Amino acid sequence: MKKNKAMYTLQQDVKIPDIVETKASQTFARIQREAKTGNEKIIVYDKKIRSPKKKYAVLAMTAVLAVGTVSVYAAYINWSQGLKEELQITQEQQESLQENGMAAFADASVTDAGITVSAQQSITDNYYTYLSFKVEGYHLEDGKQPDFENVFVTVDGKEDFNSGSSFYNGIIVGNDGMGVYADGSALETRADGSTIQHYVMDDGSMEYHMVLAKSDEKGYFIGKKLHVEFKNLGTVAKAEYFPDITGKWDLDMTLGGADTSTIIQTDEKIGDTGLTLTSVELSPVSIRVSYDADQEAHVEEVPMPTGLVLKDGTKLEGVYGGPGSSGMDGSKYICTYAFERVIDPDQVAAVLIPKNLEGSAEGQDTDYYQVAIQ
Repeated sequence: MKKNKAMYTLQQDVKIPDIVETKASQTFARIQREAKTGNEKIIVYDKKIRSPKKKYAVLAMTAVLAVGTVSVYAAYINWSQGLKEELQITQEQQESLQENGMAAFADASVTDAGITVSAQQSITDNYYTYLSFKVEGYHLEDGKQPDFENVFVTVDGKEDFNSGSSFYNGIIVGNDGMGVYADGSALETRADGSTIQHYVMDDGSMEYHMVLAKSDEKGYFIGKKLHVEFKNLGTVAKAEYFPDITGKWDLDMTLGGADTSTIIQTDEKIGDTGLTLTSVELSPVSIRVSYDADQEAHVEEVPMPTGLVLKDGTKLEGVYGGPGSSGMDGSKYICTYAFERVIDPDQVAAVLIPKNLEGSAEGQDTDYYQVAIQ
C-alpha cells in the first residue's frame, strides 16, 4: 500500500466476521500476488385535455414529458445490477444519487480474446468512488473464483490513492453484520465446507467492482478522468492465480460526484477510552469521524464506528465496507471508511463503536458504545 504523504500515519483493517470472509478472499489473494511483484498499491449504489386551442402546446409538453420519462427510465435500467444488490440501493436512493450528481454512467466497452469488458457506472463522494464493470463472454466453471491477473487504475493520470476490488459474488451483508445472499436467503456450503458464491448474473455476465479511496484529500475524485487497464482473466484459489484468457482491456470514463455530506458536531465521551467524539461526517456511501484525546490517554488504536442506529430503531451492524483508514491529523484522531451499503444520512440517529477493538469471540454478540448524533 502506498503511504499517503499528507495526513495519515497509520493504516489499519477492521476484523471481518468469518462468514463474510469469503467475500474478501479474492482481494486478499490479489494483495499477495501484487506484493510479490512489488506493486505497493492495495487492490484490497394523463388527463384529458378538452380545449382545441391548447392542442399543440399540450402535444409539445407531452413530448417533452415523454422524453424525460424515457431518459429517467433509461438511466434506471443502466444501473449496475450487481452494484444495486451489493450496496442494497433502493429505487428512491437511485433517484437521489442521480439527482445529486453522485451517480454517473459510462458507455466505454472493449472486446479482446472473445471477452467484452464494459464500464457501467460510478458513485462518488468526497473521499470514495465506487465503480462497476461488466464482463461478458467468459465461461466460469462451477465452484471457481474469477479474477483478473493485473488491474491498473489512474485518476487524472495519478495513482496516489488506495483501492479495493473483486468480482461481485452475490453475497451482501445483512443488518446483523453477517453474510447473506442478495435475495436475503442464508448462505449455502458445498460438501467441502466452502461457501457457494454466485458470480454469474442471470444474463450470463459477471460484474467487477472497485472502491477507490483518498481520505486525506476532500473532493479528490469528483469530476476526474478515470483510466483502468485489465490484463488477463482467470481464476484464483488459495492466493494463487490460474491463467485462462490472455487479453487486455483498457477503459476510460469520467467520474461524477458531489459533496452531499452531513456534518454533525458532537461532544460525547467514549466510555473510559479517554477519547471524545467531536464530529461525524456522513455521506450516503461513507463515514468520517473525529476524536479528541485526553492528555493522559494512551491511544494505540483509533476505534471505528462499525455500526449505525437509524431513527426508526433499526440497528445496522458491520457497515464497514472499506477501504478504511485511521490516524492523526494534528491533535485529532480521524477514522474514515466506505460503507458496505448506501444509507440515508438524515435517518442516522447514532453510531455504534465496538468496546472490544479486537472483536468479539465467535458466537458472541458485539458490545458497543452507542453514541447519539442527532
